[in-house]
Amino acid sequence: MKPQSEDQQPFLGFRDDPTKRDSDSINDEEHGEKSDAQLHLDQARKTSRTRKYLRDFLVILVTSLVWVVVFSAIPSSQRPSSYSLFTPPAFSEIPEMTFHDARVHNLTTNAVYLDCGNSTAEAKAKGCVYETLLNYWVPAKCHDKEYEQEYQDDDTWYAYSDKNLTKRLTREEMENVPSYYTSIDDHVNHCSTFWKKQFWTLFEERRVVDSVITNGYHTEHCADFLKGLYGMNRSEPTFVEVAFGGCWVRQAAK
Repeated sequence: MKPQSEDQQPFLGFRDDPTKRDSDSINDEEHGEKSDAQLHLDQARKTSRTRKYLRDFLVILVTSLVWVVVFSAIPSSQRPSSYSLFTPPAFSEIPEMTFHDARVHNLTTNAVYLDCGNSTAEAKAKGCVYETLLNYWVPAKCHDKEYEQEYQDDDTWYAYSDKNLTKRLTREEMENVPSYYTSIDDHVNHCSTFWKKQFWTLFEERRVVDSVITNGYHTEHCADFLKGLYGMNRSEPTFVEVAFGGCWVRQAAK
């Protein structure tokens, strides 16, 4: 019995060897016509390609729809708008958080909040202290002399009554005016020293924590401000409004 030719063998109707496919096509062209089997094979190849393209398209479409559904289900984060790169905001524009969110357990949970009121006279009457590092009145319990001294040692902390930074204010004058101006260097000094203070306050789990440390908006402000300085060669003054903060006093662990 003669062995079957390659075209007559089962499962070989669709050849994977491109050299054989090309040689078959050349032979057919040389004879000027194609056999019925070859025509059937060409048609099957075209159909196979069409189905493959359709399948790939459907896979891409379905995958895209799945990702659209997933991302639409994620709520957008509630973040404060970015501060201007060219006009630093007054510190008083940073929202003051006076009561912890009951849905989130944090270091203010079960802590007692002491405030300084809303005016210089009220702050003094409550025994509060004006902290130049924070530009806030805070209860004496939360006055951090160590970091305020480190802040002042930088020698850029001075405040001025005018935009041109020519009329320097004393510390006593700073706490008795509604607002003043500081330099870009002071703004950097303020943010960097504040972050040191914030870290050690949290790391050491101190029992008294000022309300600026617990205010996430202030951290956002310093991060955006410092990031915006890179390569900008900025020199405009920072306008500061005297603000009134508070102090969280945590209960001693039993």
